[in-house]
Amino acid sequence: MINVTYQGDQLIAYKVTGDKNVPKGEITFQVDLSPIKPKVIGGDKLDMPLQPISLTEKAAKKWGTKQLPRYRGLGRVAEPGFTNEQWMEGQLILISQEYFSFAWVPIETQIFFGRPSPELALKMLRENGVAAAPGLKSWESPPSIDADVDVLKDFAATCLDLTTEDVEESLQGDPFSCIWHGVDTEECFFQ
Repeated sequence: MINVTYQGDQLIAYKVTGDKNVPKGEITFQVDLSPIKPKVIGGDKLDMPLQPISLTEKAAKKWGTKQLPRYRGLGRVAEPGFTNEQWMEGQLILISQEYFSFAWVPIETQIFFGRPSPELALKMLRENGVAAAPGLKSWESPPSIDADVDVLKDFAATCLDLTTEDVEESLQGDPFSCIWHGVDTEECFFQ
């Protein structure tokens, strides 16, 4: 699972669930989405935008488009333990509003991404320990809005962990114990 953020025209994909090579929290790929203006040096055109991928008629019908836009980027690879990490040429391919892929060109590897349902996202986060609550940091008061971004992230993560822990505790292990059936009960009511 990745978290896609933007800084200006730069798309940055952070690993939410890591693997043995690139751990969670690290950038897995980044793509410059700004319009590319071709440079001409000695008659050679450099930095030309990538041509879109033309789809077959059958694929075009399935995806609702005849061409898939592509953008140049950099993909990160590493050996186990995040050793010998390096950046290599890559391409972001936009498939639809719900799907895209990133290709690590030199190693001929492509991964497809889709927008997960909220339920699947929470399940994946729990299974990978992202929302786990061991050794929670305690805060006397929230950090100021001017605090370092890492401090703010740490505070937000702690809030998520405490909320998750509190909700799970209140459900007493039964995720369906608070389904509202139109009648207020002591365990489940609307204010």
